[in-house]
Amino acid sequence: MTNEKIKTATEVVTGFIDEQAKDENLDPDTVKSVGALRDEGKLTKVNLLRQLEVLRKAAINTQADEGGADD
Repeated sequence: MTNEKIKTATEVVTGFIDEQAKDENLDPDTVKSVGALRDEGKLTKVNLLRQLEVLRKAAINTQADEGGADD
């Protein structure tokens, strides 16, 4: 048998999110939100989709505000 420690799902997800946080090509607000859901113990499919929708709407509003300033 092997003495290799098998990671738990929580450890795998935590490692993945921590690695994504280092990727400068990803939206930092999205990575931060996913990390916050994980830290709060609320990282579920439904909560993730809701949070991503909030971020999407905020990005659209920001783009509209910036576009309106150019008029």
